[in-house]
Amino acid sequence: MSSLPRLYYVTSGLDEATAFATWSAVLAPLFEPRAAGPGKKTPTGSASGVIIGSIVIAKVAFTTQNFVRDAGRIAATPDHLLLHLYLTGGFNGEITGQQTNIGPGKVAMIDLAQAVNTRAFASNTISLIVPRALLGDAPLHKMKPKLDPFRNDLLAAHIRSLQERSAQLTEANVEATVADTVDFLKRLLTTAPTDKLEQRKKADDTILALTEAAIRDNLASPDLSPEWLAQKLDISRATLYRVLADRGGIMKHVQERRLLAVQAALSDPLETRRLSKLAADLGFSSEAHFSRSFRARFGTTASAYRKIQREASSSVQLTSPEVVQHWWMTVSRG
Repeated sequence: MSSLPRLYYVTSGLDEATAFATWSAVLAPLFEPRAAGPGKKTPTGSASGVIIGSIVIAKVAFTTQNFVRDAGRIAATPDHLLLHLYLTGGFNGEITGQQTNIGPGKVAMIDLAQAVNTRAFASNTISLIVPRALLGDAPLHKMKPKLDPFRNDLLAAHIRSLQERSAQLTEANVEATVADTVDFLKRLLTTAPTDKLEQRKKADDTILALTEAAIRDNLASPDLSPEWLAQKLDISRATLYRVLADRGGIMKHVQERRLLAVQAALSDPLETRRLSKLAADLGFSSEAHFSRSFRARFGTTASAYRKIQREASSSVQLTSPEVVQHWWMTVSRG
């Protein structure tokens, strides 16, 4: 089984001119980056992601800058949907036909058939790009820049889960992964009566997605427990145990999520935290506990694993911007 095409545009360490040229070329099908802020520093950014057949998922980090999509760019490039989850940072400006502002934890619903003119703060984000042709008769003309809190949290959970899984996906997973994401988005974007929305909130797959998100976002919290999760999600402990029954119990699953989060961080070329800081941030009670747990789970020390990942990352050449440009211009033309 072959791995999927990787996108690797890490510009840290490059000289300013090369970093800007690379960043601008990567963004060319979407936006023009422009200097912003008092210092008018050259806008740069980095992206690391995967092309999963007809969709793209990527972690993206960038400096303060303006993003502009004008009539000329709209006419010259396909109008895919950009679902942009802000982990840190945010922006204000015009997207999807409205003035809006986006902060941490929110997903910007960006319809690239319409103009974009935003001022973004330095941010860490995850981008999901979906050709609108895949969404069929979903009422995209009714889409707003931001979803209601329930749908936002559900979409954020899906995006983060997809990004976490993306590095392990192969060609054999593409069709099912794309179909799952498209089906999820169609249901999310379809206007539903209140009673159907309430039913959706009580569905097991919804509870599981939001439980995973609550665990992921609170790995360092000393309050993270079955009681805390049940209260946060407004469900009974019995329901919580039922939806996590096949994961070996709630706290065992929490420990597994901590270890997988560390592994993902150590594999991330944009991650710079020291091991002790990473362990504390992800909820391990001590560095010794972290070291023992990591070795037991993965068969090597965390420092050795990071060394291997950094050596592999340093040997990776920047992906040609033509790769993402070709995907953007040719995928799912219907």
